Amino acid sequence: METGDQKKIKGVQDSPRAQQKIAHYQSLKGGRSNFESYWQVLHDYFYIEAENVNTTYSAGSELNATYLFDSTTLEAADVLASGFMNYLTPPTSKWFSLRAKNPALKNNKRVATFLEEVGEQVNYTLNKSNFYNQIIASYKSSGVYGTSAMLEEEDVEDDARFFSLPIKNICLVEDSKGRVVEYYIEFEYTARQAADKFGADKLSREMQDELKAETRQDKKHNFLLHIATRYRREIQKTDKKNLPIEASWIDIEGKMIVEEGGYNEFPAFCHRFDKRPFIPWGFSPAMKSLPFARILNAAAKTNLRAMMKHTDPPIAIPDNAFLMPFNANPRAVNYYNKAKMDGSKDIFAFGNFGDVNAGMVSIEYYSNKVKALMYNDVFLAFDGVTKQMNNPEVMERINEKMTMLGPAVGRYISEMLNPAVIRTIGILYRKNKLPEMPDELRDDPQFEIDCIGQLAQAQRRSELNALMTGLSVVGQMAPLIPDVLDKVSGDKTVDEVWAITGAPMRVLRDDTEIEEIRTAKGQMAQQQMAMQMATQGADLVEKGSKIDVNLAKAKEGNK
Repeated sequence: METGDQKKIKGVQDSPRAQQKIAHYQSLKGGRSNFESYWQVLHDYFYIEAENVNTTYSAGSELNATYLFDSTTLEAADVLASGFMNYLTPPTSKWFSLRAKNPALKNNKRVATFLEEVGEQVNYTLNKSNFYNQIIASYKSSGVYGTSAMLEEEDVEDDARFFSLPIKNICLVEDSKGRVVEYYIEFEYTARQAADKFGADKLSREMQDELKAETRQDKKHNFLLHIATRYRREIQKTDKKNLPIEASWIDIEGKMIVEEGGYNEFPAFCHRFDKRPFIPWGFSPAMKSLPFARILNAAAKTNLRAMMKHTDPPIAIPDNAFLMPFNANPRAVNYYNKAKMDGSKDIFAFGNFGDVNAGMVSIEYYSNKVKALMYNDVFLAFDGVTKQMNNPEVMERINEKMTMLGPAVGRYISEMLNPAVIRTIGILYRKNKLPEMPDELRDDPQFEIDCIGQLAQAQRRSELNALMTGLSVVGQMAPLIPDVLDKVSGDKTVDEVWAITGAPMRVLRDDTEIEEIRTAKGQMAQQQMAMQMATQGADLVEKGSKIDVNLAKAKEGNK
């Protein structure tokens, strides 16, 4: 164990790199400041249970409903997140499949079975981990802020552990192609928590003193996790400092690197709901619906006042020689000069009640606007289904609505889901929890991931429709031009349908089995033809002999 002086010397040696990374992080935070104020407004209307973005708080104080007089915005954000969960990554069913990248191996039975078993193992791991608890928060963050980030770490018990990161704790760096290649993630730990994670000997002198004195155990210290591609490394070595992805834990206050390691795969994933060039942050449906959200809550507040006036109207009473400012609030008291007004009543309720029905119409209109911009009509498509619609018509209508989410779904698959599956496969491989790899894959172990949830399939539904339309047209041409059927390959058609629908590959036979079955069918057909010809020959001989007998009898009769 190093002494405090040795640790201090080490901190000084590490400080230039630490200071450089901290300065870069602070610069990124400065460029993010304009977004933060906007995110805080979105938080106040759509996501009050999340952490505040640019205000300090204590636990529970973020649940501030000051701006809300209608819960439509909160409900719309929940429906969006739940819709993505149920239609893109449903916990109760398989939402992805694996296939070999090499076209020559796609129809190989052993390879297909192996990849299917790997997919099942990954699916089992995701189900027993906290993946679905965290992905729902990620969906909601994307829908509200336009950006969400997750971190996947190895776990001793569950193999994988996921963390949905608050947007205020992350900064992103893009490459020239708009891909996120660096993550800065800020964490808060007490001295005890930091000692548990990194080891007490790696902490700053201040935190070591806190541990020894056992005072101020609730004081939080800021740590920065920097994750990026490692461009300088010795490929032959497999230690943490030579892995493809670098990870540095930095004590921001002490300006020193407390731990340096790495990953085999990128452990952090980021989704942008809508993307603009040269801006690492995403844009969201909530941003588009925010004007309507403000008007909706203003209308709800005004209509509430109108309803209160109807149920508890303002009253007027004599002024008793002095006047007060006019007040039209519910149950307000206004003094009047009795000599100048109708003296038939001393105390009475007066008008200016407002039109509650008009207010309700306005609230319903702006509520529907918010829901539509938050894609609630896409995920609640069954609400618009009538009894007269048949099942194909219903599914076509739902798929048509789901295609509206095509860009966001595509980015979620490429930026979040595919990397999460790849990372989980890597973790399971290193834990020896994957089945034996077939020899055909050892030379070229690359694979592709197909998302087969309803949202992902809706994007490819047009391909299936085009395929079925083509087959239908060919079927209509066949009676007139039989040779057209020679143009269509049945095997390729089945493979394409399986790829589009994501049906299980294990039910398909490989090329060798198909060849054996077709050879056996051919031999059986030849045998049946030979037997048929032999039977026909025997019948002819029998018929010929009967004819000879009849002719002989006829001749004898003539004699």
